[in-house]
Amino acid sequence: MTLGLKLSAQPLDEVPVKMMLETAEKSMAIPDYYTALEWYENAYKETRDPETAVKIADLNVRIRDFAHAERWLQKIVEKDQGVKYPQAVFQYAQVLKVNGKYQDAIDAFNHYAGLVANDSLLALADNEVAGIQLAMQSKPPIDLAVENAGKNVNSAYTDSGPFLASNGKLYFSSFRRKDLIVLDGKEGDYFFKVYTSDKGKDEGWDAAKALPDKINIEGYHTGNPSVSPDGSRLFFTRSTLTGNEVTESKIFVSVAKGDNWAPPEEIMGLNGNYIAKQPTPGVLFGKEVLFFSSNMPGGFGGYDLYYADRISDTKYDIPVNLGSDINSPRDEVTPFYLNNKLYFSSDGHPSIGGFDIFRTDWNGQEWGKVENLGKGYNSSYDDMFFSVNEDGKLGFLVSNRPDELSRSVKSKTCCDDIYQFHIRDVVIDLITSTYEGTVPLLGAKVTVFEINQGKTGKSETQVNDKINDSQFGLDKDKKYKVLIEKDGYAPGEFEINTVGMIANQTIKRTVKMVKKPDDKAGMETLTMNEPIRLNNIYYDFDDDKILPESEKDLTFLLGLMKQYPDMVIELSSHTDSRGNDNYNERLSQRRAQSAKNWLVSHGIKENRIEAVGYGENQILNECINGIDCTEEQHRLNRRTEFKIIAGPTTIEVKKSDLGDQKKNEVKSGNPLLPTKGTVPLTDPKIELTFDKKMIELGAVHKGDKKAMTFQFSNTGNQPIEIELITSCECTTLDYPQYKTFKPGEKGVIKALFDSTEKEIGETTDIDVILKQSDPKTHHPIHYILQYKFDLTK
Repeated sequence: MTLGLKLSAQPLDEVPVKMMLETAEKSMAIPDYYTALEWYENAYKETRDPETAVKIADLNVRIRDFAHAERWLQKIVEKDQGVKYPQAVFQYAQVLKVNGKYQDAIDAFNHYAGLVANDSLLALADNEVAGIQLAMQSKPPIDLAVENAGKNVNSAYTDSGPFLASNGKLYFSSFRRKDLIVLDGKEGDYFFKVYTSDKGKDEGWDAAKALPDKINIEGYHTGNPSVSPDGSRLFFTRSTLTGNEVTESKIFVSVAKGDNWAPPEEIMGLNGNYIAKQPTPGVLFGKEVLFFSSNMPGGFGGYDLYYADRISDTKYDIPVNLGSDINSPRDEVTPFYLNNKLYFSSDGHPSIGGFDIFRTDWNGQEWGKVENLGKGYNSSYDDMFFSVNEDGKLGFLVSNRPDELSRSVKSKTCCDDIYQFHIRDVVIDLITSTYEGTVPLLGAKVTVFEINQGKTGKSETQVNDKINDSQFGLDKDKKYKVLIEKDGYAPGEFEINTVGMIANQTIKRTVKMVKKPDDKAGMETLTMNEPIRLNNIYYDFDDDKILPESEKDLTFLLGLMKQYPDMVIELSSHTDSRGNDNYNERLSQRRAQSAKNWLVSHGIKENRIEAVGYGENQILNECINGIDCTEEQHRLNRRTEFKIIAGPTTIEVKKSDLGDQKKNEVKSGNPLLPTKGTVPLTDPKIELTFDKKMIELGAVHKGDKKAMTFQFSNTGNQPIEIELITSCECTTLDYPQYKTFKPGEKGVIKALFDSTEKEIGETTDIDVILKQSDPKTHHPIHYILQYKFDLTK
């Protein structure tokens, strides 16, 4: 959401840089991230200021445009190496993790560790590495199927908070918008609302319907719906946004009156001068409770999970924090409770992506170990709002993971969609083994396509460099096509039909790959769903007309369509980064349609071509917003591509008919130089060992002074610095301040006790607090030393 601050109507090249930066900063203060990003990019074109680049990168992270964030951060760390901007290295590592580049992310986190070895932020980096290791070891359950809930539920903007009521009705929240919301007086009714949908035909959902205005009241964003198990109460939140941030959120309840909901009331006891959100009912100690997430004072991190006992429909008892085993120093959100199991999302526990879904079990007295649900439920992106039905076989989650059905107003990962999952009652396990002759062939790319009415639907791909087997879970009563590829080998393929399968079974297929003969050196194999860029289908800036030089490649594509009469293609068009994002998307759609019209006018049936405009979402080079490029560089991004979506799995064409680059990939590679002395974060140990922790002074005459020493050594594997040592006013302390103790190094703490003000003997504490945090809990490390005396007069 943007307020769209303008700088009058003067041309951009006449706007002073100072004014651009002031406008960007005012937008950040709102906060309005999209407008701020636009003006920082404009300023960067003029100044090339690295401080501005850092702000641009950070904004791309905030709006979850991770492709652009990676490019900006890569440029920053290549030049700076974390010397001036260590936080950019941390962000770069996080973005690499989100984009699934796990080994590069580990390298970047280790580089960051070398930059901030004496800072408690090291614990955060270690937590991220633990999540990456989990991601590299985790595999989706073979009986789990996750899919986009479809266009009747999801829109191009954010859709979230799915909750399946006991009557089978799906409640959720949505903006139901196709474009970015700009508050310019023309935005109309842009508020977040609660919708419902009933189960439709073919496992889909009917068109969404908004709840009445007494629930979706004008002027507030209404969301986070949940329903009590008996269906008698609807819980939800009413929130206000300032720019992109929630500034107020309170929990409400509405009681069922027949088939309708009564006017809602604010719940007493839960709300205050803080954010309270995502309510969900549950049971603890035999009492009905409401779980929710809040940033109220006194928590362990940003947002913590709480519960409160129900007193009446509209009143609950004092909220109780769920404790430090569940709540981390970061955020815990979207709780869901069922059958003594609490599910929630967190970015503070080790995660595969950003926010992951976790579970903890209630034994009647306390919560058990927090466990990550693993891949499938979690992706390398954000995964939240887990819920499941009573038998545990049908559920929902919310994610910004990109897939074939998701359509976002900005980048592919900006906005959340609702996903549904089910546990297969018939488990069909496909194991594909690849060989060259009798020798196992590692590293083959295996893709399973679901075939629906002759067209490819959702797909899943695996590449295994350690063994020659790939494993996939299949649904019953479906048709699949399996494609196997490896550089230097002719592709292999086969089909699987699961219609009529009613029992669990494992299907094993062996594929023998054959090396391409030398006389095929001038040919290129094109595979299904692989974007192919042709050499010469280009456009002039801000125009959708086919240029004369493009007709050669369109003629080539026309020949392929005639050579493979059952081939159906997606014809996609792309713009460069100049101009308004929404305008560029519309322009690219017109360009794709222009290319399609040319082919149709030359005899190709219209239903064999799907024209799609991607705008500037798939830039091929460094020419993203804010970067000055030559006209030739921009022209490279203004292109039309095609990919096979039905018909032949592979075709062969001459390499001379193709461009130099087939796929739209961000240039990769780790720009970080190795940091000397960096300690890997796999098992950091921060520990001081003392020669004694208690000193017995015996009898002390009132007014006497007693000197003591405590010797210590660093028995961990990380450098340690003492932050603070404190005791009572009767104790004077002398200890090494601002000194870093390397592993194995020793030190001394001196204490002088003055008994003048004492009346009786006692035991006195000396608190030693380290600058570092515990790598596992992220809590401060605290030691207690003591001395004891008996007072005599």
